[in-house]
Amino acid sequence: MAESILDNPVFEEILQRYVNLAEQKFRQALSASGLVLTSELRDSIRASALEKGAGYIQGHIYYSALLRIKDMKQLNYTRMPPFLAMVKYVESVGPDKFAFVPGYPAGVRPASYTVTVERIASGLIRHYKREPNVKRGYRGVYNDPLKNDILPQFFHDLRTHAGLTAMQTLSLNFKD
Repeated sequence: MAESILDNPVFEEILQRYVNLAEQKFRQALSASGLVLTSELRDSIRASALEKGAGYIQGHIYYSALLRIKDMKQLNYTRMPPFLAMVKYVESVGPDKFAFVPGYPAGVRPASYTVTVERIASGLIRHYKREPNVKRGYRGVYNDPLKNDILPQFFHDLRTHAGLTAMQTLSLNFKD
């Protein structure tokens, strides 16, 4: 009986090579994107040893969840920012720098400085609650290296070796 294609050590070797390559590409893409503030995040990317089971071989790339959050295109907040922090922000910027005061017609301001600051702060809180206040451009730290560099070459190498293995198995069967 012919051995399973998954028992062939060359397939394990190919998969391990591409898992290690994926680890390197992710680190390079991460460094190029400017997401890394500490080496701890970059070092959190690591390739695992291959796992082999009945009918499968698999490899993994592990990384910190914080890295995934930093790579998100936008962040949505489910809780409102603290009111006092927003009041301090409005006071540091200056309430006169804001175009309008929520709840008042354009060009009209409350008589009290405190009311002005509090209304602007509450308006900012509502705005941040409704819309993400951190929007980022597409980075592709995870998808682009896999989609463009690693997977096409990985599948090409697998097809090539599978064809060679099939031809060797056929020639052995015809000899018998």
